Amino acid sequence: MAKAFWTTALVLASSLLWTDASRAAIIHVPEDFKSIQQAIEMAAPGDEIVVKEGVYRENLLIQKPLVLKSVAGASSTLIQAADESRPSIKIDKAVNATVTGFSATGSLVAGVLTSGASNVTITGCQFTDNGSGMVMHGTSNSTLTDNISNSNAQYGLYMEKSDNNRVERNTASLNRDKGFFISNSDGNRVVANNVNLNSWDGIMVYASTGNIITGNKTLRNTYGIVISESNGNEVSENTTIPNLFLILPIFLIYLGVVSYLLQKSLLKALYKERG
Repeated sequence: MAKAFWTTALVLASSLLWTDASRAAIIHVPEDFKSIQQAIEMAAPGDEIVVKEGVYRENLLIQKPLVLKSVAGASSTLIQAADESRPSIKIDKAVNATVTGFSATGSLVAGVLTSGASNVTITGCQFTDNGSGMVMHGTSNSTLTDNISNSNAQYGLYMEKSDNNRVERNTASLNRDKGFFISNSDGNRVVANNVNLNSWDGIMVYASTGNIITGNKTLRNTYGIVISESNGNEVSENTTIPNLFLILPIFLIYLGVVSYLLQKSLLKALYKERG
């Protein structure tokens, strides 16, 4: 009887210890670790890293499932690429990683790059003055929502060989090539994004099938939405005004001519009355 009691007690104690040990930890930066990358390397799968506001001169590499989020949001928490030849944030072959509430800048490659990853979530972030803002390569079943990707040297979003992702409510403006460039990527949902004022195309889809592109605003780009060598895509209910940079100056020229003619007629009439 005593033996059975102690055996049961040992099993219960082990169970409690295992439950406590398997519980996800919350790690604070800079309180627990001075750098975000140190916290990422020391975190166990499933841990949550909470980052205080400030400027962090780092290149982040995430290769495990974890949550990385800021306390004060993207406007107050900046990742400045220490090595401009690498992405500010890279998520490499990770599953179930989340990044929330950061700004990232200063990379000649990308503000954030996901490579060979799946079930990744990137939300509430800002990517400016990078090679490209957001890059997805070989990434599936992932979500980009409520991000701002402006004023990058190439693309707001570049997606290559990435399937079944959700891209919703993002802003990609003033990028010096395309807003969104979707290449060799199938079955993605591109919904309710604002892709405006980019130097070339708002959204370009190339060699891709089965994508849903709906409810987007693509205003004042050279071309709004371009579909090339692609079949079976649903493109509907988008708001597109191409070539406004050309239309507006022409309108102003005509307005100026009309104004000049009206003034000329008025002056002639006044001259006749005085004569």
